[in-house]
Amino acid sequence: MAEEEPFYYMRPGHVIAAAIALSVIDILVVGLRFWARKVQKQPVRADDWLMVPATLITVGIGICQLYGVSQKALGYRTIIPDGFQGNPVELVTPQLSLKSQLEWIFFLMLPIATGCMKASFLFFYMRVFAIQERSPINKFLKAFIVFTVVWAVAFFFGVFFECGRNFWAIWNSNVEFQAHCSSYMKLILALCITDFIADVFIIGIPIPLVLRLQLSPRKKLGVCSLFLLGSGTLIASIIRFVLMAGSYLGSINITNDSILGTTACLYWGMIECGIGVLAACLPTIQFLFRKWIWEPVILSTKSMFSSQSTQTTRTSWAGRSHQASIHVQQTFHVTYDQVHDISSRSTSPNNLPNISNERLVRESYPMQDKCVRTVA
Repeated sequence: MAEEEPFYYMRPGHVIAAAIALSVIDILVVGLRFWARKVQKQPVRADDWLMVPATLITVGIGICQLYGVSQKALGYRTIIPDGFQGNPVELVTPQLSLKSQLEWIFFLMLPIATGCMKASFLFFYMRVFAIQERSPINKFLKAFIVFTVVWAVAFFFGVFFECGRNFWAIWNSNVEFQAHCSSYMKLILALCITDFIADVFIIGIPIPLVLRLQLSPRKKLGVCSLFLLGSGTLIASIIRFVLMAGSYLGSINITNDSILGTTACLYWGMIECGIGVLAACLPTIQFLFRKWIWEPVILSTKSMFSSQSTQTTRTSWAGRSHQASIHVQQTFHVTYDQVHDISSRSTSPNNLPNISNERLVRESYPMQDKCVRTVA
Protein backbone atom coordinates (compact mmCIF):
# COMPACT_ATOMS: atom_id res chain seq x y z
CA MET A 1 0.00 0.00 0.00
CA ALA A 2 1.42 3.37 -1.07
CA GLU A 3 2.12 5.92 1.62
CA GLU A 4 0.03 9.10 1.59
CA GLU A 5 1.70 12.31 0.48
CA PRO A 6 2.47 14.47 3.54
CA PHE A 7 1.02 17.95 3.88
CA TYR A 8 3.09 20.85 2.60
CA TYR A 9 4.17 21.89 6.09
CA MET A 10 5.80 18.49 6.55
CA ARG A 11 7.93 18.64 3.42
CA PRO A 12 11.61 19.61 3.53
CA GLY A 13 11.34 22.42 0.96
CA HIS A 14 8.59 24.27 2.83
CA VAL A 15 10.33 23.86 6.18
CA ILE A 16 13.58 25.28 4.77
CA ALA A 17 11.79 28.15 3.02
CA ALA A 18 9.91 29.17 6.17
CA ALA A 19 13.03 28.99 8.35
CA ILE A 20 15.18 31.09 6.01
CA ALA A 21 12.58 33.62 4.88
CA LEU A 22 11.20 34.43 8.32
CA SER A 23 14.66 34.63 9.88
CA VAL A 24 15.85 37.13 7.27
CA ILE A 25 12.65 39.19 7.47
CA ASP A 26 12.76 39.35 11.27
CA ILE A 27 16.39 40.46 11.33
CA LEU A 28 15.58 43.13 8.75
CA VAL A 29 12.51 44.55 10.51
CA VAL A 30 14.24 44.66 13.91
CA GLY A 31 17.14 46.52 12.33
CA LEU A 32 14.66 48.97 10.78
CA ARG A 33 13.00 49.37 14.16
CA PHE A 34 16.21 50.62 15.75
CA TRP A 35 16.91 52.78 12.69
CA ALA A 36 13.46 54.35 13.01
CA ARG A 37 14.26 55.30 16.59
CA LYS A 38 17.46 56.96 15.41
CA VAL A 39 15.72 58.84 12.60
CA GLN A 40 12.99 60.02 14.96
CA LYS A 41 15.64 60.94 17.55
CA GLN A 42 13.84 58.91 20.19
CA PRO A 43 15.48 56.77 22.88
CA VAL A 44 15.43 52.99 22.57
CA ARG A 45 12.93 51.66 25.08
CA ALA A 46 12.02 48.33 26.67
CA ASP A 47 9.67 47.28 23.86
CA ASP A 48 12.54 47.73 21.38
CA TRP A 49 15.14 45.81 23.39
CA LEU A 50 12.77 42.88 23.96
CA MET A 51 12.66 42.25 20.23
CA VAL A 52 16.39 41.42 20.23
CA PRO A 53 16.10 38.14 22.23
CA ALA A 54 12.82 37.34 20.49
CA THR A 55 14.52 37.62 17.11
CA LEU A 56 17.62 35.69 18.18
CA ILE A 57 15.51 32.82 19.52
CA THR A 58 13.35 32.82 16.38
CA VAL A 59 16.48 32.57 14.24
CA GLY A 60 17.68 29.78 16.55
CA ILE A 61 14.45 27.87 15.93
CA GLY A 62 15.00 28.29 12.20
CA ILE A 63 18.57 26.99 12.49
CA CYS A 64 17.31 23.93 14.38
CA GLN A 65 14.83 23.24 11.59
CA LEU A 66 17.49 23.59 8.90
CA TYR A 67 19.82 21.25 10.76
CA GLY A 68 17.03 18.74 11.33
CA VAL A 69 16.13 18.68 7.65
CA SER A 70 19.79 18.31 6.65
CA GLN A 71 20.05 15.22 8.92
CA LYS A 72 16.62 13.92 7.81
CA ALA A 73 15.38 14.19 11.38
CA LEU A 74 12.66 16.62 10.18
CA GLY A 75 10.67 16.60 6.96
CA TYR A 76 11.28 12.92 6.21
CA ARG A 77 9.61 9.69 7.23
CA THR A 78 11.07 7.46 9.89
CA ILE A 79 13.67 5.07 8.51
CA ILE A 80 13.13 1.54 9.81
CA PRO A 81 16.38 -0.47 9.89
CA ASP A 82 16.45 -3.67 7.88
CA GLY A 83 15.52 -6.70 9.93
CA PHE A 84 13.75 -4.77 12.69
CA GLN A 85 10.66 -6.75 13.73
CA GLY A 86 9.69 -5.03 16.99
CA ASN A 87 7.29 -2.23 17.80
CA PRO A 88 8.26 1.08 16.12
CA VAL A 89 7.77 2.96 19.39
CA GLU A 90 10.63 0.92 20.86
CA LEU A 91 12.95 1.83 18.00
CA VAL A 92 16.04 3.90 18.86
CA THR A 93 17.99 5.39 15.96
CA PRO A 94 20.12 8.51 15.49
CA GLN A 95 17.33 9.93 13.36
CA LEU A 96 14.69 9.56 16.09
CA SER A 97 17.07 10.70 18.84
CA LEU A 98 17.87 13.90 16.97
CA LYS A 99 14.18 14.48 16.34
CA SER A 100 13.46 14.25 20.08
CA GLN A 101 16.33 16.60 20.89
CA LEU A 102 15.15 19.22 18.41
CA GLU A 103 11.59 18.98 19.69
CA TRP A 104 12.74 19.44 23.30
CA ILE A 105 14.93 22.43 22.37
CA PHE A 106 12.06 23.98 20.42
CA PHE A 107 9.65 23.86 23.37
CA LEU A 108 12.35 25.29 25.61
CA MET A 109 12.80 28.31 23.33
CA LEU A 110 9.14 28.82 22.40
CA PRO A 111 7.87 30.34 25.72
CA ILE A 112 10.88 32.68 25.93
CA ALA A 113 10.45 33.91 22.34
CA THR A 114 6.69 34.40 22.56
CA GLY A 115 7.02 35.85 26.06
CA CYS A 116 9.41 38.54 24.82
CA MET A 117 7.05 39.37 21.97
CA LYS A 118 4.04 39.61 24.27
CA ALA A 119 5.94 41.83 26.71
CA SER A 120 7.10 44.04 23.84
CA PHE A 121 3.50 44.57 22.72
CA LEU A 122 2.45 45.42 26.28
CA PHE A 123 5.28 47.89 26.85
CA PHE A 124 4.39 49.55 23.54
CA TYR A 125 0.76 49.87 24.66
CA MET A 126 1.90 51.47 27.90
CA ARG A 127 3.94 54.05 26.00
CA VAL A 128 1.09 54.91 23.64
CA PHE A 129 -2.11 54.56 25.66
CA ALA A 130 -1.17 54.66 29.37
CA ILE A 131 -0.15 58.29 29.67
CA GLN A 132 -1.28 58.70 33.27
CA GLU A 133 0.73 56.72 35.80
CA ARG A 134 -2.26 55.70 37.96
CA SER A 135 -4.77 55.11 35.20
CA PRO A 136 -6.63 51.75 35.15
CA ILE A 137 -5.16 50.79 31.76
CA ASN A 138 -1.65 51.42 33.08
CA LYS A 139 -2.21 49.15 36.08
CA PHE A 140 -3.78 46.48 33.89
CA LEU A 141 -0.86 46.49 31.44
CA LYS A 142 1.70 46.29 34.24
CA ALA A 143 -0.13 43.31 35.76
CA PHE A 144 -0.25 41.65 32.33
CA ILE A 145 3.50 42.15 31.90
CA VAL A 146 4.18 40.47 35.24
CA PHE A 147 1.90 37.59 34.25
CA THR A 148 3.71 37.22 30.92
CA VAL A 149 7.13 37.06 32.58
CA VAL A 150 5.95 34.48 35.11
CA TRP A 151 4.25 32.48 32.35
CA ALA A 152 7.38 32.35 30.16
CA VAL A 153 9.73 31.42 33.03
CA ALA A 154 7.34 28.79 34.42
CA PHE A 155 6.93 26.95 31.13
CA PHE A 156 10.65 27.17 30.36
CA PHE A 157 11.60 25.39 33.57
CA GLY A 158 8.56 23.14 33.31
CA VAL A 159 9.77 21.80 29.97
CA PHE A 160 13.40 21.73 31.12
CA PHE A 161 12.66 19.53 34.17
CA GLU A 162 9.74 17.58 32.75
CA CYS A 163 11.77 14.36 32.88
CA GLY A 164 13.35 15.29 36.21
CA ARG A 165 17.04 14.59 36.11
CA ASN A 166 16.55 11.81 33.58
CA PHE A 167 17.63 13.89 30.60
CA TRP A 168 18.84 10.73 28.87
CA ALA A 169 15.19 9.77 28.35
CA ILE A 170 14.82 12.61 25.83
CA TRP A 171 17.44 10.93 23.62
CA ASN A 172 16.01 7.44 24.07
CA SER A 173 13.06 5.50 22.65
CA ASN A 174 9.45 6.61 22.94
CA VAL A 175 8.88 3.89 25.56
CA GLU A 176 11.57 5.31 27.82
CA PHE A 177 10.43 8.87 27.15
CA GLN A 178 6.82 8.11 28.09
CA ALA A 179 7.94 6.21 31.19
CA HIS A 180 9.99 9.10 32.61
CA CYS A 181 8.18 12.07 31.02
CA SER A 182 4.57 10.99 31.32
CA SER A 183 3.16 14.53 31.68
CA TYR A 184 5.12 16.02 28.80
CA MET A 185 2.21 16.14 26.34
CA LYS A 186 -0.15 17.66 28.90
CA LEU A 187 2.42 20.35 29.63
CA ILE A 188 2.81 21.16 25.94
CA LEU A 189 -0.95 21.35 25.47
CA ALA A 190 -1.20 23.73 28.44
CA LEU A 191 1.54 25.87 26.87
CA CYS A 192 -0.31 26.02 23.54
CA ILE A 193 -3.68 26.85 25.13
CA THR A 194 -2.39 29.61 27.41
CA ASP A 195 -0.25 31.01 24.59
CA PHE A 196 -3.29 31.31 22.35
CA ILE A 197 -5.50 32.90 25.03
CA ALA A 198 -2.81 35.44 25.95
CA ASP A 199 -2.38 36.38 22.27
CA VAL A 200 -6.14 36.96 21.93
CA PHE A 201 -6.10 39.40 24.86
CA ILE A 202 -2.95 41.20 23.68
CA ILE A 203 -4.22 41.72 20.15
CA GLY A 204 -7.64 42.82 21.40
CA ILE A 205 -6.40 45.34 24.00
CA PRO A 206 -5.74 48.32 21.65
CA ILE A 207 -9.02 48.04 19.70
CA PRO A 208 -11.35 49.71 22.28
CA LEU A 209 -8.61 52.20 23.15
CA VAL A 210 -8.25 53.26 19.50
CA LEU A 211 -12.02 53.55 19.06
CA ARG A 212 -12.12 56.06 21.94
CA LEU A 213 -9.60 58.39 20.29
CA GLN A 214 -10.68 61.58 18.54
CA LEU A 215 -9.96 60.32 15.05
CA SER A 216 -11.94 60.02 11.86
CA PRO A 217 -13.50 56.58 11.15
CA ARG A 218 -11.03 56.07 8.32
CA LYS A 219 -8.01 56.68 10.56
CA LYS A 220 -9.45 54.49 13.30
CA LEU A 221 -9.87 51.67 10.80
CA GLY A 222 -6.29 52.08 9.60
CA VAL A 223 -4.83 52.03 13.13
CA CYS A 224 -6.92 49.01 14.14
CA SER A 225 -5.87 47.18 10.98
CA LEU A 226 -2.23 47.83 11.85
CA PHE A 227 -2.64 46.24 15.28
CA LEU A 228 -4.71 43.35 13.93
CA LEU A 229 -1.84 42.25 11.71
CA GLY A 230 -0.64 40.34 14.74
CA SER A 231 -3.62 38.02 14.35
CA GLY A 232 -1.42 35.97 12.03
CA THR A 233 0.24 34.60 15.16
CA LEU A 234 -3.18 33.49 16.38
CA ILE A 235 -3.77 31.50 13.21
CA ALA A 236 -0.43 29.72 13.49
CA SER A 237 -0.94 29.14 17.21
CA ILE A 238 -4.40 27.63 16.82
CA ILE A 239 -3.27 25.37 13.96
CA ARG A 240 -0.36 24.08 16.03
CA PHE A 241 -2.68 23.54 19.00
CA VAL A 242 -5.27 21.67 16.90
CA LEU A 243 -2.62 19.40 15.40
CA MET A 244 -1.07 18.56 18.75
CA ALA A 245 -4.34 18.23 20.67
CA GLY A 246 -5.87 16.16 17.90
CA SER A 247 -2.89 13.84 17.85
CA TYR A 248 -2.93 13.52 21.64
CA LEU A 249 -6.67 12.95 21.92
CA GLY A 250 -6.82 10.77 18.82
CA SER A 251 -9.55 12.81 17.11
CA ILE A 252 -7.22 14.23 14.43
CA ASN A 253 -4.34 12.12 13.19
CA ILE A 254 -2.58 13.95 10.38
CA THR A 255 0.16 11.35 10.19
CA ASN A 256 1.23 8.10 11.80
CA ASP A 257 4.88 9.08 11.55
CA SER A 258 6.36 10.74 14.65
CA ILE A 259 8.99 12.65 12.66
CA LEU A 260 6.43 14.20 10.31
CA GLY A 261 4.21 15.08 13.28
CA THR A 262 7.09 16.85 15.00
CA THR A 263 7.93 18.61 11.74
CA ALA A 264 4.39 20.02 11.52
CA CYS A 265 4.57 21.26 15.11
CA LEU A 266 7.92 23.00 14.62
CA TYR A 267 6.86 24.47 11.28
CA TRP A 268 3.82 26.25 12.74
CA GLY A 269 5.86 27.30 15.76
CA MET A 270 8.32 29.00 13.41
CA ILE A 271 5.45 30.69 11.59
CA GLU A 272 4.04 31.96 14.89
CA CYS A 273 7.35 33.38 16.10
CA GLY A 274 8.32 34.85 12.73
CA ILE A 275 5.01 36.64 12.20
CA GLY A 276 4.98 37.76 15.83
CA VAL A 277 8.30 39.60 15.49
CA LEU A 278 7.13 41.22 12.25
CA ALA A 279 3.80 42.31 13.75
CA ALA A 280 5.49 43.74 16.84
CA CYS A 281 7.79 45.91 14.71
CA LEU A 282 5.25 47.18 12.17
CA PRO A 283 3.78 49.99 14.33
CA THR A 284 7.29 51.44 14.68
CA ILE A 285 8.77 50.93 11.22
CA GLN A 286 5.63 52.13 9.40
CA PHE A 287 7.08 55.62 9.96
CA LEU A 288 9.97 54.73 7.62
CA PHE A 289 7.71 53.26 4.97
CA ARG A 290 5.49 56.33 5.11
CA LYS A 291 8.46 58.71 4.89
CA TRP A 292 10.57 56.98 2.23
CA ILE A 293 8.05 55.04 0.18
CA TRP A 294 4.46 56.18 0.63
CA GLU A 295 4.95 59.95 0.73
CA PRO A 296 7.41 60.05 -2.25
CA VAL A 297 4.93 58.00 -4.29
CA ILE A 298 2.10 60.41 -3.44
CA LEU A 299 4.25 63.46 -4.22
CA SER A 300 5.38 61.94 -7.53
CA THR A 301 1.79 61.16 -8.46
CA LYS A 302 0.63 64.67 -7.59
CA SER A 303 3.55 66.17 -9.51
CA MET A 304 2.75 64.05 -12.56
CA PHE A 305 -0.91 65.08 -12.59
CA SER A 306 0.03 68.69 -11.84
CA SER A 307 2.41 68.71 -14.83
CA GLN A 308 -0.28 67.26 -17.05
CA SER A 309 -2.75 69.88 -15.82
CA THR A 310 -0.25 72.69 -16.43
CA GLN A 311 0.49 71.40 -19.92
CA THR A 312 -3.23 71.20 -20.67
CA THR A 313 -3.72 74.78 -19.46
CA ARG A 314 -0.85 76.04 -21.58
CA THR A 315 -2.21 74.25 -24.61
CA SER A 316 -5.64 75.77 -23.99
CA TRP A 317 -4.24 79.28 -23.70
CA ALA A 318 -2.15 78.74 -26.81
CA GLY A 319 -5.27 77.78 -28.73
CA ARG A 320 -7.12 80.83 -27.54
CA SER A 321 -4.27 83.19 -28.40
CA HIS A 322 -4.07 81.61 -31.86
CA GLN A 323 -7.75 82.30 -32.42
CA ALA A 324 -7.65 85.94 -31.20
CA SER A 325 -4.10 87.19 -31.11
CA ILE A 326 -3.01 90.68 -30.14
CA HIS A 327 0.00 92.17 -31.88
CA VAL A 328 1.93 95.10 -30.43
CA GLN A 329 2.52 97.62 -33.20
CA GLN A 330 3.96 100.61 -31.40
CA THR A 331 4.44 101.96 -27.91
CA PHE A 332 4.47 105.58 -26.99
CA HIS A 333 4.10 107.79 -23.89
CA VAL A 334 1.42 110.33 -23.40
CA THR A 335 1.78 112.79 -20.56
CA TYR A 336 -1.11 114.34 -18.76
CA ASP A 337 -0.30 117.67 -20.41
CA GLN A 338 -0.63 116.14 -23.85
CA VAL A 339 -3.90 114.50 -22.95
CA HIS A 340 -5.19 117.81 -21.59
CA ASP A 341 -3.98 119.55 -24.74
CA ILE A 342 -5.82 117.05 -26.92
CA SER A 343 -9.00 117.35 -24.93
CA SER A 344 -8.86 121.16 -25.14
CA ARG A 345 -8.87 121.12 -28.91
CA SER A 346 -11.86 120.90 -31.10
CA THR A 347 -13.72 117.65 -30.59
CA SER A 348 -14.08 117.25 -34.28
CA PRO A 349 -12.79 113.94 -35.60
CA ASN A 350 -10.59 115.73 -38.03
CA ASN A 351 -8.68 117.44 -35.23
CA LEU A 352 -8.00 114.25 -33.19
CA PRO A 353 -5.08 111.88 -33.69
CA ASN A 354 -5.72 108.85 -35.83
CA ILE A 355 -6.65 106.50 -32.95
CA SER A 356 -10.25 105.76 -33.78
CA ASN A 357 -9.41 102.10 -34.62
CA GLU A 358 -6.94 101.67 -31.78
CA ARG A 359 -7.39 100.41 -28.22
CA LEU A 360 -5.50 102.06 -25.35
CA VAL A 361 -4.32 99.93 -22.48
CA ARG A 362 -3.65 102.26 -19.54
CA GLU A 363 -1.46 101.43 -16.55
CA SER A 364 -1.15 103.99 -13.78
CA TYR A 365 2.24 105.63 -13.33
CA PRO A 366 3.15 108.80 -11.45
CA MET A 367 2.57 111.87 -13.61
CA GLN A 368 2.18 109.91 -16.87
CA ASP A 369 0.27 107.14 -18.59
CA LYS A 370 1.93 104.42 -20.55
CA CYS A 371 -0.17 103.53 -23.55
CA VAL A 372 0.29 100.66 -25.94
CA ARG A 373 -1.01 100.97 -29.46
CA THR A 374 -2.34 97.60 -30.52
CA VAL A 375 -4.20 96.19 -33.43
CA ALA A 376 -6.82 93.52 -32.63
